[in-house]
Amino acid sequence: MLTARADLRQHAAQSSESAIRYIAFDMLGWSPRDVFVWRLRLSGLLDSPLGQQWLGAVERASESPFRVGDQFRTTETFADDKVEAHVFQLALDRGEKLAWRLSRLDTSGHQLYASLERHENDGQGWSTVAEFGADAVAANKLVFQPGDYRIVLQPELSAKVEYSLAIASGGSLPFPVEAASQRDIGSSFGAPRDGGAREHHGVDIFAKKGTPVTAVVDGHVRTGTGGIGGNHVWLSGGIMGLGGARYYYAHLDSFAADAGGTVKKGEILGYVGNTGNARNTPPHLHFGIYMGGPVDPAPFLKPEPVLPGL
Repeated sequence: MLTARADLRQHAAQSSESAIRYIAFDMLGWSPRDVFVWRLRLSGLLDSPLGQQWLGAVERASESPFRVGDQFRTTETFADDKVEAHVFQLALDRGEKLAWRLSRLDTSGHQLYASLERHENDGQGWSTVAEFGADAVAANKLVFQPGDYRIVLQPELSAKVEYSLAIASGGSLPFPVEAASQRDIGSSFGAPRDGGAREHHGVDIFAKKGTPVTAVVDGHVRTGTGGIGGNHVWLSGGIMGLGGARYYYAHLDSFAADAGGTVKKGEILGYVGNTGNARNTPPHLHFGIYMGGPVDPAPFLKPEPVLPGL
């Protein structure tokens, strides 16, 4: 019957394709690129000179990648008579956000494989962080592990593909002092304190006394009035204030948020002052971030990434 009924043959082919996709993507965790490699192997092309050239294209491109800054945009074409990949590389710190938008400018229907990858800490190769399509939709990723990252693009064999790629990097948190910016940071993370007896576990943001300081995330509030931080707030993210990062606001002149309450991002927690061990310094906010231990807030507080236009 299958030989006689074209509609049944089509249905059977679609069912087989769906089954293959389920096994490859859902059960084995393969990427679309992995599936293409598998198809090359089945066809006998993988071990051919052409197949080996395709497999080595990313490594060749990595020898001289496109170096990307805070904002980057390009339009490129893969020729159908060349076997190549394009690699866009940049260094990112913990707390930064990477944004990208990939758009297809051709209508060939050929596959374009795209992935975000991170260089392993031991220097032994790259691991895939995310795979994405050329759907012209902006996407982003928060960086938890600092290091080198790259976006890798490669079409299937003998495919002419034209695309536009926009990349931007920046901070992931709003600035915690109203009307202030990075230029108002006067003391950096890790600076020695008390003659080298301890390190500065945060950044100092200088502003007029009474300037509002705001919540960088939704969270639960705990306040205190003693110690070197003077009037201070602990803002805890996560579910019910548990399991997430903690944000420390110190040397406040006064409080605006209620102890034990919850706040939304952007709400006022208190006001810049110089209480605690800052009583002999100009008014400022000491802002710290703790994720199991203290981490540098500066990368989190960079201006948020803005993708360049098409």
